[in-house]
Amino acid sequence: MSGPSFPDHLLGLDEWVGLPEYERFHVELCEGVLVASPQPGSAHDHAALALVLQLDEQLPGNLCVLGGVEVLVTAEPLTVRVPDAIVVDRALVDADPDRAPSSEVRLVLEVTVDGTARTDRVTKFSEYAEAGIPQYWIVDLTGPPVIAVFTLDSGWYRYDGEHSGAPTLTAAGNEVTVDLGGLVEQSARAPAERRVTAPVQEHNAVVADTAAAPEAPEGPAPR
Repeated sequence: MSGPSFPDHLLGLDEWVGLPEYERFHVELCEGVLVASPQPGSAHDHAALALVLQLDEQLPGNLCVLGGVEVLVTAEPLTVRVPDAIVVDRALVDADPDRAPSSEVRLVLEVTVDGTARTDRVTKFSEYAEAGIPQYWIVDLTGPPVIAVFTLDSGWYRYDGEHSGAPTLTAAGNEVTVDLGGLVEQSARAPAERRVTAPVQEHNAVVADTAAAPEAPEGPAPR
């Protein structure tokens, strides 16, 4: 199967919608520019599905957890991301839009593997914060699984800690327990180790280099 063709201009929504499916690639749109990467693999997919199931079992009925759903981060220039999981109100699911507006996303979650770390920790970190998404979680599978938790505070994400094991966290105002060991196959599990890795250091650098936190713009209205 051939790979994505890259146009010589910034894409709009109609062109994005008209793109064919590329089974071998994970395709997103960043400020009108097509971004294609290899599919992340079965370990990533297993972890993402396990997270969706864990959260969905614990959150109340007025909230839904969705995996692999397009999020309209900004309309102009057009940015469309496909996070590993999002939490939205059930009313949005009932409305069944083509993609979730960032203004309707309560929590966004990305699972980091080799090749996606900088995008998840820097690029998407900035995009989701500027779009006003209240919470961002990053699960790191490059070692014993850990989860870094960020909360929107004055237009930028505040670092609320990195956790291993089975931490109890607040997701969209509700307490949930995330079994990080359950995200990896038994043979790949190792004793959890506390590690302050690139996510914390890179985010501290980003915040330090930002003279003033930008005001988070309102996300686009639901379709």
